[in-house]
Amino acid sequence: MYKRFATILAVLASATLAPAWGAADTPVESTPIFHKMIQVNAHLRSYKAAVHVDAAMKSFPPISPSFDGTVYFKQPDKQAVIFDTVPILAGTLKKVYPHVEPPGLWPSLYTMSLVGDENGTTTIRLVPKKHGRVAHLDVKADDANATIKSMTWTYEDGGSITFDQTFTSIDGNFLLKSQSGHVDLPSYKADVKSAFSNYKLNVPVADSVFKESS
Repeated sequence: MYKRFATILAVLASATLAPAWGAADTPVESTPIFHKMIQVNAHLRSYKAAVHVDAAMKSFPPISPSFDGTVYFKQPDKQAVIFDTVPILAGTLKKVYPHVEPPGLWPSLYTMSLVGDENGTTTIRLVPKKHGRVAHLDVKADDANATIKSMTWTYEDGGSITFDQTFTSIDGNFLLKSQSGHVDLPSYKADVKSAFSNYKLNVPVADSVFKESS
């Protein structure tokens, strides 16, 4: 992770309509599922929450550290995590923990395409418009409520990172409850599990928090 928790992206909606798309070249921006994704948590201005992370590192050093900290979000897209203690291993974990922008920003950053719709799940592929390490990102959205069930980053060097996630509903907002991820990069391999709790919604969050975690 880049010192920002990628998936403090709570991408959900309360609508239950299934996406209606047919041709493979249907613009993602015009689909019902995408419209629901960009409307989620529309009145959520900020939050902070506790996070507990368990990591099983498969590459050197092959150990299983745990971390506790606080995650922060502030509109429109500021995200951060600050660990209670910041050992070297926590910094290493942050460097590979991927960051994802809110869906409303995707059209300006990615070339989007629909690549699947099966078992109640729509898969959207995001190809960065600016060339970098990531070849593409596949996002699996729940057709019923527009939650992001999983994300898989495929890298130019052949590595990949996958995160599955679950959500909880608080005061009409849908927020991360847990994540489980597998990092398989040439220089780093790990399994990561995160649990989120004690959410405080629409609370003051200083901009200095995000500078501290950058």
